[in-house]
Formats: sequence, C-alpha cells, structure tokens
Amino acid sequence: MLSKGIKTAIRDYYTTNFNLKELEQVISFEHFENREFGFVPPSGRFFRNLSFESPNALKDYLADRTPLHAYIGALYDAPPSREHPIHTLEWKGHELVFDIDLNEYDSVRSHICDCQGANQVCIRCWQLVVLAISIIDETLREDFGLSKITWLFSGRRGVHGWVQDSVGFELGQGQRMSIINYLTVLLGENETARVQDRDSLKYEFRKRVEHGVFDFFLKNARKKDLMSLGFSSSLASNFQKQIEQQDGKIDQNLSMRFNKSLAKINKYDEILRRWVPRIDHKVSIDLRRLLRLPGSIHGKTGKSAQILKPNEIFSFNPENVSSIFPSVPENE
Repeated sequence: MLSKGIKTAIRDYYTTNFNLKELEQVISFEHFENREFGFVPPSGRFFRNLSFESPNALKDYLADRTPLHAYIGALYDAPPSREHPIHTLEWKGHELVFDIDLNEYDSVRSHICDCQGANQVCIRCWQLVVLAISIIDETLREDFGLSKITWLFSGRRGVHGWVQDSVGFELGQGQRMSIINYLTVLLGENETARVQDRDSLKYEFRKRVEHGVFDFFLKNARKKDLMSLGFSSSLASNFQKQIEQQDGKIDQNLSMRFNKSLAKINKYDEILRRWVPRIDHKVSIDLRRLLRLPGSIHGKTGKSAQILKPNEIFSFNPENVSSIFPSVPENE
C-alpha cells in the first residue's frame, strides 16, 4: 500500500508544481482529446485507453488520483476509452522518441564506474548517457535535418529524447526502424554485443561516434580501466598523469599517442563496445507504446521527468535531483 505521506506528496506536486506550459514544450496540445494516456495507480495495477478533454482535465486527474506512474501515447482519430480502445481506432501520429537508459549498459558499467546493482547511478556512469545524447542529438540535426528536439531526465536512470518536428510525428514503423538502424553501432546485446563493420556505417556518423567515444573515454578513464584493456601499469599511469595535467581537455597530440598505443593491443572495438550509444529500439519503433508523461513523477524514485535545458545537459547530475517522497516506496 502507498503510504499517506507519499500520496500527499504526489497530490501536492500535481496541484502546485506540475506545469502544463512545460508539457506543451514537449507535446502539441492540438487534438489533445484524442491522445491516449495510461497510469499505474496506488494499487499498482497498470491500465490504459484513457483520454482527457483538455490539459487541465489531465492535471485535475493527476492531483485527484495520485498515480505512481503516468504515461502518454499516440494520437488517434477519436478519443480512446474503455468502450473504444486504441486497437479499434485509427492511429494518427506519435512523436519520434529515443530512450537511453543505463539498464542497457549494465554489462559494461563495471569498466566505467563502481556502481553495484541495477538501481545505482553515479556521475561517472551517467557520462555514458551524456555521450549518447551528444551523438544522437547531433546526428538527428545534421544527418536527418530535424531541429525540434527536447531531452528529458526520465526520473530514474535515463533520458528520453522527444522529436517535435512534424515529419517525425508522422513516421511509420518502417521509417522509424530505418533511423534506428542508422544509429545502431552494436549488434547483439549485453556481453554478446559486438561493433558492426565500419563500412556498414555512414562515414560522417562513424567519425562522429569514434571522435565522441574516444574523447569521452580519455576524459573519464581510470588507471584500472586502461589496464583492463591491456595497457601496462606504467603506461596507464603515464596516460592518467597526462590527462590530469590537461584538466580533462584532450589535445590532438595526446589523442594520437593514445590511438597508437591502442592499436598495438588491438582493443579499439572494445572501447567502442563499452561507450557507444545504446538505444531501446522498441520505444522508438512501437507506434502504440506509452511513454512516461513529461513532467510527471517517477513512482520508484519520487523524481520528476524534467526537461534538460541544452546548456545544462553536460553538467546534469541525476544524483542532485531531489525526490518529493519522504521515503522511496518499498517493493516497487
């Protein structure tokens, strides 16, 4: 059961802090009544096929029902309801969304930080998310001509990138799959994931990935990370010292020396495997998928799914986001 303190905190948040203007920065309010919504109430049973006549009606519902999780789905030709569920309606559109979550990196996080378990996150492993945002955002703008992109902290261990360009809203499943394939560097999952052949990647994208990955790796590499690749203790210490002397700013000379040393031990692909963006493909491709409502509370952490301002993405630290809960719900 949800404690009275947590239920009150959720109600207070949606009554006073939930901002419809911020929500409108992520989704269009046009034909709002035809949007699908879903919720996990305090009882814990997920349900969907709900719609609201207006954004204010949604806000009133959130404050009154205090759901642990709130989700938003696609736009249909009529308001979704229990009497008219989405499988009986015509799909009209859904924003193109990219989900980057540290869960996807759990098999390689031990090479980046000392977090233990699926619930932990620190500023070191968060650099994996920051790098993914950097590469994906630039690629969407430069290679696909998209310009209206908003990144949100999920409220737990990841981010969601929402594309508001109208062309993205209308993309079908096959077209979304093509974009995902373009952005995919790893084949397979977890320990079996391998870097696909470079010739199969577009040249500009490949160079963007390689430059971004090795720059981030050198800025964040610890001595033990270098040694795990096969560097000797003395060589790892030497690189670590040079990185510290440059205060994290990697110049061309250091980068070239590192690449030469890396070539000798043949671990180029291993660094890529640890650091390249990992996207939850299903989130981007599934046209009827429900996604966390921007601005809503994450029921496991009490943190809001908040917009990340462009000038704050690289300095954002999820550990610094406060929870509205007096304590985190147990058994969630």
